[in-house]
Amino acid sequence: MSSYSIKEFKHCPFCGRIWMSVTAASNGQFSVSCLCGANGPKEKNKEEAIRAWNTRDQHLLWNPFRLSIRFPKDTHSVDFKGSLESFDLATILQMLSAKEKTGILYLTKGHVKSTICLKNGNIIAASDSNGMRLGQILFKNGMISQKKLKEALKTSKESGKMLGEVLLTMKYISEETLIEVIHQQVQEAVLELFFWKEGSFEYRDCNLDFDIKSVKEINTMEIIMESVHRMDEWDEIRRRKEEMDPDFVEKIIYR
Repeated sequence: MSSYSIKEFKHCPFCGRIWMSVTAASNGQFSVSCLCGANGPKEKNKEEAIRAWNTRDQHLLWNPFRLSIRFPKDTHSVDFKGSLESFDLATILQMLSAKEKTGILYLTKGHVKSTICLKNGNIIAASDSNGMRLGQILFKNGMISQKKLKEALKTSKESGKMLGEVLLTMKYISEETLIEVIHQQVQEAVLELFFWKEGSFEYRDCNLDFDIKSVKEINTMEIIMESVHRMDEWDEIRRRKEEMDPDFVEKIIYR
């Protein structure tokens, strides 16, 4: 991995960072990576990798599994788009699942952005800008001590490597644990999006290359059913709180 001057790179479209690195893949190709996990296209040399990063489609770079994304046609074309007021997320995902689509669903609500990656109609990755981070989940579930987590976070920051990669290298967690926790991250990130009642979405077909051993797919229809269950629970909580203290619920919803 090589570091370059920040002047050579455009800002990351997902996290806004201005410090990138150029990484080499096992097949000899190069790509630009951000500390948040955003990846640029793979190219044959470092110069072309930087050029590709600076001319990329800003909507579709972030993916937590470092997926290689290839668009079979003009990257500026959109296969399906609309407002979440007209099509809720459950309807959108049902349509994409029924057609066994492989591509990226991009959602926006004000200044908040999120992305869902699908493979043959199932979910394999999703952004997690508002959910629990990898370290938080590991610590909360007693999978790692606070001391080890702080050490790993420091190493991750200093080396520019993703936290999961650092934790595996330091042998603080197993690969199976990492896959399971990332699976949980993705699931929680998607479930949170079902509560969006306004905003817009865009879907684009693309080819996703990934190591099937490192990705635990989420059945789209199962997560839709889970979202219905959670929204029913939330409605019940709201009903009970309204009966007790209507002002309290209003503070929770609009704080």
